[in-house]
Amino acid sequence: MPTVTVDTRRTDGVTFVEARIFAEAPHLIRLESHLDGPVWPPRSGGQVAAGWDERGLNRVISAGATGIGFATSAPPTDPTVELTAAEPVEGLPDGVAAWLDRMEERVATAETLAAAGDLPSATKAVESAGGLAGVEALAATLAQDRRAASRLSLVPEELRRRVESVDVPVATLARIADD
Repeated sequence: MPTVTVDTRRTDGVTFVEARIFAEAPHLIRLESHLDGPVWPPRSGGQVAAGWDERGLNRVISAGATGIGFATSAPPTDPTVELTAAEPVEGLPDGVAAWLDRMEERVATAETLAAAGDLPSATKAVESAGGLAGVEALAATLAQDRRAASRLSLVPEELRRRVESVDVPVATLARIADD
């Protein structure tokens, strides 16, 4: 079973969490925050890094040490984070792990689109998804992801739940784009 060590630092109302997970072999892990506040995961190009959701991270880790970090507005607590799941993934091909990462990225993008509550945030979300054509392609790919996630046990339960529950509002976003 992997183990986790955590360091926190609070600066200017922000808590920075640095976790190190140690494993003897590759594992699919779920790391959850116990902090009473939002998880601000790492981002790349404005997109949430693969595997992150509102409470933590699903990720395949390699043998050895893996560093994971995030920030939050909540003050530190003990425990800060917890490994709530760890499944060995012996023989999981790199391509499968990369596919799961891409699925996670698509789900995160879809969640951002679905959460856009006003015109400026919807415009920004659509632009970051590659325009209306990108939104439509995302919706089609998510339909394929749903079918695959329902049939494959290697898809983490949290990711399966998220891909099942997210709905890209294509028609609404297209209507906004026409205005």
